[in-house]
Amino acid sequence: MQSLLNILRLTVKELRALRGDRVMLLLTVYIFSVAVWMVSQAASTEIRDLSVAVVDEDHSQLSARLIDSIRAPMFAEPDLLTPAQANEAQLNSEYVLVVSIPPDFEQDLRSGHDASLMILADATAVAFAGNGSTFMAQNLAQEVSDYLTPGVSSDAVVDVVFRNRFNPNLTAQWFSSVMQLMNNVTILMLILSGSSMIREREHGTIEHVLVMPVRPHEIVLSKILANGLFILTASVLSLVFVVKGAMGIPVAGSMGLYIFGAALYVVAVASFGLMLASFTHTMGQYGLLVIPVIVIMFLLSGGITPLESMPDWLQITMRTISPAPHFVSFAQSVLYRDAGIELVLGELAAMSAMALLALALVIARFRKILS
Repeated sequence: MQSLLNILRLTVKELRALRGDRVMLLLTVYIFSVAVWMVSQAASTEIRDLSVAVVDEDHSQLSARLIDSIRAPMFAEPDLLTPAQANEAQLNSEYVLVVSIPPDFEQDLRSGHDASLMILADATAVAFAGNGSTFMAQNLAQEVSDYLTPGVSSDAVVDVVFRNRFNPNLTAQWFSSVMQLMNNVTILMLILSGSSMIREREHGTIEHVLVMPVRPHEIVLSKILANGLFILTASVLSLVFVVKGAMGIPVAGSMGLYIFGAALYVVAVASFGLMLASFTHTMGQYGLLVIPVIVIMFLLSGGITPLESMPDWLQITMRTISPAPHFVSFAQSVLYRDAGIELVLGELAAMSAMALLALALVIARFRKILS
């Protein structure tokens, strides 16, 4: 009971320290509101108003129909250029796609000869070039089919029907907003947990704590509890009022299950942050140490690119040493697919094991420091 009271008192002390840090409070509000909104709006790979130029060397009725089929909202109104102008314009990054219609294109098709359209894509814009080329090729193929054989699909063998589950319109905001929220939890949890220890050292209050009748695990648990409660509350409020409320993005899953999984995750990340802080003495040192950790957890969590696209050894490594892939998989399953606890039990177990291991290691480290 005395240990619990000590943890509670130390937690209150940590919360008061957070309340007095106005810069950190403003930063947290910004990161979980404006930053989530801006990133989800700006960091989009959807094909919209893609710049297109057309080189029409056929000047037939079919080529005119092909040009008319390139329209909003997916493509901007195409500009008609000569081959030399198109080459120069794409060198200057003015167009992502250039569609080249060769001479006698319609005549060759009607005669049964082979005829090809060329799409030149500026591959420096990787996502737009790849997706845009695919959509453009489908659009032009369907237009040719409608013109030459009305009522017949361009698919010669089988009619393939696509259905997009969990995001019917493939809206990038639905994904990017929630993933940005997950990444913000990781970044702020590492920064806050580590800085809470560095702040004690730089302000000289760590000596006051050491002369108190408290034990290492009480200090560690109070810091994790205070900072974890702060970040968890901020992320839930952001999810409810910013993502779901202001942005209108549907959240399908159980909020209670998400909070439970997020609580396990913040314990694991906070413990790791405290572990890193125990090897440093100033915020400058901690910043240099934590930046590469944040970058790795951020880029290799599965929130930016799918884990399946990474090498097998890297997938195994990240799932073994980092709770971030498990948290991203858990959050996507719960918030997007309305998964129940039985479907995310493996991810919860992995995060629990990592949280317990990290907690045990950081407590052992603090015992060594205080002794």
